[in-house]
Amino acid sequence: MHLNETAATWPPGRPEIPSPWAPQPPSPAPQPILPSWLEPTAITLERELADRLLQQRVILVSGHLDDPLASHVAAQLLLLDAHSNDPIKLHLSATDAELEPALALAAAIDLITSPVHVVARGTVRGPAVLVLAAAAQREAHRHTTFVLSTPDYTAEGTADELTALADQHEHQLARVRDLIATATGRAATEIAADLATGKVLSADEAKEYGLVSRLL
Repeated sequence: MHLNETAATWPPGRPEIPSPWAPQPPSPAPQPILPSWLEPTAITLERELADRLLQQRVILVSGHLDDPLASHVAAQLLLLDAHSNDPIKLHLSATDAELEPALALAAAIDLITSPVHVVARGTVRGPAVLVLAAAAQREAHRHTTFVLSTPDYTAEGTADELTALADQHEHQLARVRDLIATATGRAATEIAADLATGKVLSADEAKEYGLVSRLL
């Protein structure tokens, strides 16, 4: 046995001391330090703002009006209505909307006893107009644009299923015409023609049309 081998293993049980000249494993690459405090702070501020607005009985509806958003706003309406019968102000800016969620939200506005005042801003397009039409008071900023239109309709299924879906869609369109006709005082046939052509209204034209009662 060579001397250096004996020295490396004697005495028995002695831990080996790594040589300072032995090659060292590469150090892991440093990970970037992300400012993780930014996102929680932004979320916290957004929630605090929403809570403060609810305390003032104010609800914001913006973007694409779909089922989750309509359900969230309907829940807020029911919560505020259960608290008191004071007016609720709803700020509406919806560049697009799905038909069923818009009808559901309009029904929720009609269901509660608290009067809902809708203030339109930006662009209110398609079925989102129903939310405005269902309100007890309808106002708009002077640069608001309104687009009267209905979303494209597609369906799949058997012949019987397609017939049932078509009947349901036609019933929904009739509800759309009736809501806008009631709000504006115009004939349902005129509303149907304007929806079919995608009539665009400025704020002044919407006031003349009867869709809003006052400009801000």
